[in-house]
Amino acid sequence: MNEPSPVGRRWIRVGLLCSRRRTVNKTLQDVMFCLLSATLTSSCTADTAPGEPPDADPFAATPADGPAPEIGPAPDDYRPTAAGAPSTDIWIGRLERADDGTLIVTGLTNATDRDGYDNQPSFGPAGAALYYTSAVDSTQTEVFRIGLEGGATEEVNGAASGDPGTAGRATPADTGQQVTRTPGASEFSPTVIPGQDALSAIHEERGLQYLWRYGTDGTDLGPIFATVEPVGYHAWADERTAAMFVLGDTPTLQVGDALSGEVRTVAENPGRSIHRIPGTAAISFVRKVTEDEWWIEGLDPATGETERIVRTLPGREDYAWTPAGEILMGDAAALYAWSAAGGWSEVPGVAPPVQLSEASSTAPGDISRIAVSPDGTRIAIVRSR
Repeated sequence: MNEPSPVGRRWIRVGLLCSRRRTVNKTLQDVMFCLLSATLTSSCTADTAPGEPPDADPFAATPADGPAPEIGPAPDDYRPTAAGAPSTDIWIGRLERADDGTLIVTGLTNATDRDGYDNQPSFGPAGAALYYTSAVDSTQTEVFRIGLEGGATEEVNGAASGDPGTAGRATPADTGQQVTRTPGASEFSPTVIPGQDALSAIHEERGLQYLWRYGTDGTDLGPIFATVEPVGYHAWADERTAAMFVLGDTPTLQVGDALSGEVRTVAENPGRSIHRIPGTAAISFVRKVTEDEWWIEGLDPATGETERIVRTLPGREDYAWTPAGEILMGDAAALYAWSAAGGWSEVPGVAPPVQLSEASSTAPGDISRIAVSPDGTRIAIVRSR
């Protein structure tokens, strides 16, 4: 085992207390992850179990930081983001463990399998649905959903149409159910808001990009923040705190309270992959120190304090967490897992040659974005076509 850093040693006592609060047997890796979480949040809390959404809407009808933005005519040089989107697929598989506890992926299925942009997957809180961004034409994207009830990822290709899946589908409706319908605008990065029957997404309209809210039925609930723009990516630390990648000459990471409207800049030059660290109220992001030195760091949204976790794979910024505290990251067509105890290692079952389900008609390409279900049993991987 690697010697703990001075910061880690300061939190050993806290980490041991955290580990005793768990009701299941924990491995050495779990305890080390709890220590890391303690350095960021000073406590270790369990993820909130999925439950019924509250009766009252916790967010006001208008943003707390100001009046709803007015969206005027698009600039003459405006080019929708969707116009430059690459052709990508979302692959879904089972995330399992070998006898020695290492991760493996089984049953990879190309869940979208069409020419066009299908990307930015995010699981619902119960893991029974996958939300994602899909290009409906060459200039517009919408939010779509794939149902995963029953646990058979081999069946997701026919989720909407009953069709077992063929290559070159003409429309995204062949693979998923459309959630949003916003002619003249696009949505990106759909994410279920903790404690709500609602999604947050980046709403792009006429050259402006705001963090927006929609019901899971697609109802337009309006902007969450009025003064934060242009938002590129985001994640939720808790039911009210959002971390946002904000574009600019120097991109910034900003933390906003959706109830009070308070927004603070906490870091500069972050990467696009922002996540809540499982079991905590901390956020992780990639800090690009130099062109070739990138670190995944943890952020305490309440204090703005950060802590380095691990250096990324060279030139890679997309990653995801497992509930046990591993970090998953792709490099070309291979998937790697990092743990505090073991460092980086390749995850079997992802890089070609790999056994695919019969529903998959295309070979998997290079990996970019990754999502893991809250219970850690499913994985969604974005791959180039």
